[in-house]
Amino acid sequence: MSTFEVQSELYEETDFATEDAANGNSISKFTFVYPKRLEDRRNNSNQWENGKSNDSDSDCAEKYANGGKCLNGSTNSINKDQDESESVTENGVSLDKDGDLILERKTKGVIEIEHSKSTKLDLVGLQIWRGALLLADYILHYEKRFKNRKILELGSGVGLTSIVSSFCAREVICTDINIGGLLKLIQANIDRNAHLKDPDCNVVVTELDFKVKYEDYSEYLKTQLQDVEYVICADVIYDDEITNAFVLALEGLLLELPKLKAVYIALEKRYVFTVEDMDSVAPSYEHFLRVFYRRNNRFGIARWKLKQVSTNFPRYFEYEKVKDLVLLKISN
Repeated sequence: MSTFEVQSELYEETDFATEDAANGNSISKFTFVYPKRLEDRRNNSNQWENGKSNDSDSDCAEKYANGGKCLNGSTNSINKDQDESESVTENGVSLDKDGDLILERKTKGVIEIEHSKSTKLDLVGLQIWRGALLLADYILHYEKRFKNRKILELGSGVGLTSIVSSFCAREVICTDINIGGLLKLIQANIDRNAHLKDPDCNVVVTELDFKVKYEDYSEYLKTQLQDVEYVICADVIYDDEITNAFVLALEGLLLELPKLKAVYIALEKRYVFTVEDMDSVAPSYEHFLRVFYRRNNRFGIARWKLKQVSTNFPRYFEYEKVKDLVLLKISN
């Protein structure tokens, strides 16, 4: 893996009121706007709804028509939403002509995150990338879906998306590999933002290594995972070796977790020009698709559906919502 230093574009795009921490890290403030339903609940905390989720396609605006790009002659393609029908004003917001959030309420929150501003490639989880904020936006906008649910985050990095999930979930299992003090940093960030979470939500930080097979997980972890209903992950598609392990880890979870409804994967396609293709391609993203389809079809039948979710939902966090941001959903 590369020894070059890499840095998330976020820190140059937006002023997060970043300050230096005593240990050489940075602490940034990520400002967001509360969706109307969540705002109302926070203002009337003794009248929280029961939160029955509606997982229909019409509820999440995931109505798909045939489309997508076939890779290397594969007959598999990602179905993509071509007919967005849901009003984006549902949560008390509207969009401008560029698809950005127009604030109709003044209630804001701030998540304080300790992170590194630059790292080697094997420690990119110590930074925050756009995919985490896209996924956080999705969870905020569709918080009804995740209300009172048990959520597992894979490759949690510094914990931002797990923190957002704790606003509405019943329990959040926040996982990553334990290198570079990452799990300790996640726990510190969760503790720093504990005042934001639903008071009834339990947040657990534990290690989950993509390279470890499900059958080799600890009994404690297996027990924790049995009631998981949603798996979320952001910015884990950037290295082919890690991607291979990630797909195998997903396969294990999809096979072993009886209550799992869907997996959401947020990422940013990163394009490079190659002489071989004489075109700009997104090699990490395309490698993920190839590996997933290969595993999904290895018995001659597709076990799971892979769909590209429309990102035509409001931007609650402050970041540049570039066109190459992608949100995928895997379900039975």
